[in-house]
Amino acid sequence: MNKKVLFAGFLIIFCVSCRNVEPVFIEAESFIDQGGWVNDQQSMDQMGSAYLMAHGLGVPVEDAGTYAEIPESGEYRVWVRTRDWVAPWNVKGSPGKFRLIIDGKPIDTIFGTEGSEWHWQDGKTVNLDKGKVSLALHDMTGFNGRCDAIFLTRDLNFRPPDDRVALDQFRRTNLGQPDHPQVAGEFDLVVVGGGMAGICSAISAARLGCKVALVQNRPVLGGNNSTEVRVGLSGLIFQEPYPNLGKLVDEVGSVGHWTLWEAERDPGSERSRRILEIIEKNPEKKIHNAGPASNYGDDKKLQMVSNEKNISLFLNTHVYDVTRVGNKIVSVTGKSIITGEELLFKGDLFADCTGDGNVGFLAG
Repeated sequence: MNKKVLFAGFLIIFCVSCRNVEPVFIEAESFIDQGGWVNDQQSMDQMGSAYLMAHGLGVPVEDAGTYAEIPESGEYRVWVRTRDWVAPWNVKGSPGKFRLIIDGKPIDTIFGTEGSEWHWQDGKTVNLDKGKVSLALHDMTGFNGRCDAIFLTRDLNFRPPDDRVALDQFRRTNLGQPDHPQVAGEFDLVVVGGGMAGICSAISAARLGCKVALVQNRPVLGGNNSTEVRVGLSGLIFQEPYPNLGKLVDEVGSVGHWTLWEAERDPGSERSRRILEIIEKNPEKKIHNAGPASNYGDDKKLQMVSNEKNISLFLNTHVYDVTRVGNKIVSVTGKSIITGEELLFKGDLFADCTGDGNVGFLAG
């Protein structure tokens, strides 16, 4: 048989074999160790996923790391979904630069240097052995490098989709997720947003006997009044003609700058004496914004919600879709900011406590 024919046949078999090898898809937000990188979900509605960001205020953050299982030894093309976040303003220098390290070896490509839009940046090819390999994201600047996902494929000519609809299906397929969300339950009230408004709405309804879902797209409760943002509580409560308005806020919130202000104006009350005693023992609680973590009571908020038997709490879940029948919302759909798992929340009533009116906007 002609040697050229044999060689061509070998190439065809080899190429088909490579295309049949399962690719490796890793969501950056699912990394086992996020190091100094942070999980940012604020752009999910625009780009389809949470991602890791190196928010180091100009100081490179610690590497994020995880492991991947390589199905077959051979040459793989590396794709990393990222963007040059200053490109919309034609700024030079690409401050969000980072590298991908595979089994302790940085690959040559520097990521975060191309394009203003989220896209798959080509990391060229690497040779990998079958079995478990380590992956690490290495921040180079501390200026908000962004990584959404990593894709390794034996099909060297394949490029992952950038189109949003195609990409959503591509994620589901490669992560082995169903086409339709799992039903989380049916509730009397679904509260979307776990800041102070959401916490108080959920607890109030639960104490009135309602079955409540509290859906929060961060790992902690409190929103701006959590350790993630550290904005102190403010605002007058117990005011006429509704003196009970604010009781739940007072129960959930921590003693601090504003409660001290109130106590100093009414030092004789039992509440004021308790506040003044706490402040005397813990003077750091006078710091209103950007104070120590203990000033914001993350654990207290979580414990209060957990103590309510009528509340089902869903942390790390971002609501991105609303279903209506006529002018009535009947369900909302959320996606995990860590795994990408989707959940459907059915309800009779819905409270938009997102702070941005997200549910109202999605409902039209």
